Amino acid sequence: MAFSHTFGHKRKRNDISDIRGDVTKSRKLDENTREPELNVQPQESKGIPRLALSCDDIQEPITQKQLTELVLFASLGMKQPCWCHLDNQKNVSGVSVTVLEGLGQLHFYRYYLQFKNLRKRYRFRCSFLNSSGASPVLSDIFNTELGISESTGPILVGSDPVSKNNFEHQEGNRNWHPIIHKYGTETQGLTRYLLSTEEMGRKAFPLKGDPSCESFLCTESDECVTDSSPLYGLDCEMCLTERGNELARVSLVDSEGRCLLDELVKPESRILDYCTRYSGITKALLRPVRTRLKDVQAKLKEVLPRDAVLVGHSLNNDLNALNVIHPHVIDTSLLYRRESGQRFKLKFLAEVVLNKKIQCAEKNGHNPTEDALAALQLAQYFISRGPRKVVELNLDGMWQEYSRVNATPVNGSKRGPAPPPSKIRFGDALQVTGRSAVYIARASGSDTSPAAKQLKCNSDQEVLSSFKREIPSCFFTLVEFYSFAEKTRTLSDDNKYDHLYQKMLARQREMCTVYVGPLPKDCSEKSVRKLFRRCGPIHSLRLTNVTQRTHAVVVFELLEGAFLAVNSLQDLMLDGCSVKVLRPVQESTLDLEVFLGELERDLEKENVIYVSGVSEKDLHQVFSQFGPIERVVLPRKPTSGKFRKHAFIKYQNAESVEAALRSSAECNGGKMRVCKAMTPPHLCSWTGQTYQSVECDSGECKSTESEERDCSDQQLCHESEMKDLMRKLDSKVGKLFKALPDKALSIILLPGQTRTSEHFPGLCLIGVKNGSSM
Repeated sequence: MAFSHTFGHKRKRNDISDIRGDVTKSRKLDENTREPELNVQPQESKGIPRLALSCDDIQEPITQKQLTELVLFASLGMKQPCWCHLDNQKNVSGVSVTVLEGLGQLHFYRYYLQFKNLRKRYRFRCSFLNSSGASPVLSDIFNTELGISESTGPILVGSDPVSKNNFEHQEGNRNWHPIIHKYGTETQGLTRYLLSTEEMGRKAFPLKGDPSCESFLCTESDECVTDSSPLYGLDCEMCLTERGNELARVSLVDSEGRCLLDELVKPESRILDYCTRYSGITKALLRPVRTRLKDVQAKLKEVLPRDAVLVGHSLNNDLNALNVIHPHVIDTSLLYRRESGQRFKLKFLAEVVLNKKIQCAEKNGHNPTEDALAALQLAQYFISRGPRKVVELNLDGMWQEYSRVNATPVNGSKRGPAPPPSKIRFGDALQVTGRSAVYIARASGSDTSPAAKQLKCNSDQEVLSSFKREIPSCFFTLVEFYSFAEKTRTLSDDNKYDHLYQKMLARQREMCTVYVGPLPKDCSEKSVRKLFRRCGPIHSLRLTNVTQRTHAVVVFELLEGAFLAVNSLQDLMLDGCSVKVLRPVQESTLDLEVFLGELERDLEKENVIYVSGVSEKDLHQVFSQFGPIERVVLPRKPTSGKFRKHAFIKYQNAESVEAALRSSAECNGGKMRVCKAMTPPHLCSWTGQTYQSVECDSGECKSTESEERDCSDQQLCHESEMKDLMRKLDSKVGKLFKALPDKALSIILLPGQTRTSEHFPGLCLIGVKNGSSM
């Protein structure tokens, strides 16, 4: 796995030194982005999906959009994200996104020891910036629109394209089509094709009870209709007035094609545009008309029987123009759908399905009676022939040729431009490629694609069971655990959440702090700083005289600096004085050794060492002797851009790490200090204000009072409950990971919290399952 993380503070680009024995830097350019990507895939890992994060991006939080980019690429082979690189995408066996509602990065590091599975299974971690709204990541992923060119068009399934132009009439190749997915393959009665109330609401049909439709006329309609109910074709033409689009003509035809109503209507408001090109309405045509909207409403109500089913193409526009509510409708623009889910034009459908030419150029505008009849006959064709026959017409192939022939010539050329790229939602694209998707959650109501199967569960345990049941046959899974949000909400009011955050910052500072003393009387701050910066970059140093003798409080920027100071400078002699280096003893540091040990063993820092007192030119000579090096990161100073005197080195195996740790190498006459890496590389992206938020006075943090309050019996009881809660959560996530197939990409999302005006970032954990990650 690539180690391309930048530890410490934000730095400039191109500050990495690659050292792989005598091998020079190896980079490749992505053909799409032309951005340098790290070429780090070992030979033995050929065929296994491998994820690498670029050196600078690991420090910056990733956004919802960036996360979606990775999901799209892993699932469909779309454009490779610029913030990471996924090799062997075609071999990804599945993609799973798990959202742990109510939790954020703060919870992960506050209860770090309880998240054993997350630390062992997921190699990459990034801070995550969530958008506003309730679980927007769910709908954002499923509803992301993808541009697909009709001319170049395939979405890849593995390495085999699904051809839009060479549609094969085989059962297995039809099931992904939106028409088949919604209606099946068998011929059914007209009631199967009626829009539900929910669908009508989503498509902006006027509905009874809608506040915006209070002035609308409701037709006298039965609650239920049957397959033998009569169909009526409806179409309207509008003019642009001071109030917007208003009705100017309405036509109604019965199931036999007879015209029952064809009326011109004079709008109530002043007309701004007659839209003659489309409506066929002119000023002269409307001048003698006295019919108003209420008149045609009354005629329509009188003509339609109680079990009438209205048919039209984009019928919602016609009913809104009529100010009429009718509950039983069939919309042919939604009945005949393209493979991408988009709609066809009525003119095209009439020509290729009915062999009828309507809306001809030589005519002055549309004929609503002609359009109403075309929509009616299209519905009758669909009902009588069935979805399978409609799909077998290969309308998408015909549409491509139709668009090419009917395109407007450019500069006298005989052939017009190619049709614009079509759009398809991610959830539908999965279906098009034959990859099933499922959304499993305890709560319902997320706006996911209808192409995804949705399972509502009553408990988190049921969510887990459903996942295990669905995963063998499902490529894409989106899982949400929500009960944790309910339980942690008692903790997360503004004051308590901010207090927990401040505790975390204080804990980080304490882990980076050492006390030094007693010091000689004439010892200066400069001499102490010079001595201790051999261990790592120092954030602050302060001499204190609160006791009879002088001591120093040294705060390092990195955990490794404090660790090396305690372990390598213990009992040092300074001007004849024996000086001790100790960590502060606080309640929060009682389990510090355990915590640091777990940080060392974290998968994110596997085979990574920290080296201080080193220069760039010495790295190759000194550390390549211990074994093959996979990656070296040399941080720069944020002000001057010069390399710092410390580095992070990733070896290819653990034996090289042990050899480097046992070494006593020297650089420029001084001993290099080496330890296992501990600092999470992205930590500064959300705790950058640590040293501003938590001030210390005379060696004691200002948060002492709040720490004492936390020791109350109630708080201790709550802390024990939270640890148990996080441990159970981690166990469930571990079981989810275990149920995944090999070569599956797994993403765990702790979305974070927004409290008042402050945002507490989330955390995104990413891992690819293989045999060794079990």
